[in-house]
Amino acid sequence: MPLDDEFDQDDDPLDSLLEGRELGILLRVDYSNEDAWQSFCATLQRAEQELANGLEKPDPTDNNQPASTTAGQEEDSDSDTESSNDVPSPIIKIVNPTPSETSLFHNISNLTALRLLNDVDIRPAPNPPQGQSRIKPPNRLIDQGTWQEIYRGMTIWIYDAQSNADHCVRLVSQEGDVYGTATYVW
Repeated sequence: MPLDDEFDQDDDPLDSLLEGRELGILLRVDYSNEDAWQSFCATLQRAEQELANGLEKPDPTDNNQPASTTAGQEEDSDSDTESSNDVPSPIIKIVNPTPSETSLFHNISNLTALRLLNDVDIRPAPNPPQGQSRIKPPNRLIDQGTWQEIYRGMTIWIYDAQSNADHCVRLVSQEGDVYGTATYVW
């Protein structure tokens, strides 16, 4: 088996977390407040439902709506946002580790989450602004010999201890956008 095929076919124990059609992952890394977690998940699911309701197909009997198909054209029955039961798919996959998995995810760093759930890649580092020199000592996340480590894969949101208080999650960036930045949290 060629090396490329072997690399593409290797087993990753966390691949099951990445299966599905969702656009990103909400990863719980703090387990100190179950009520706050459940409340956050319920709010997220309501928001997804509201978004799905806003994207519903127009009523074909409503003459005030523009026709979505033309004569002789069949409507695509395999929608990206709905299953065969017309139930909207979640936008964000909620990952609440089982008790046996909590030690793997408990209070992990954003960089660790990226490394566990995304694929590493490199790209040329952005150019430093006029008059600024490259960082010293070099850092692979910012600039290592004019290259920068970045990540590719699903978007990751982290639910951590701060999320219990502010009811927000941290969006983990997969790459920086200007010189001197790396992966970071919004």
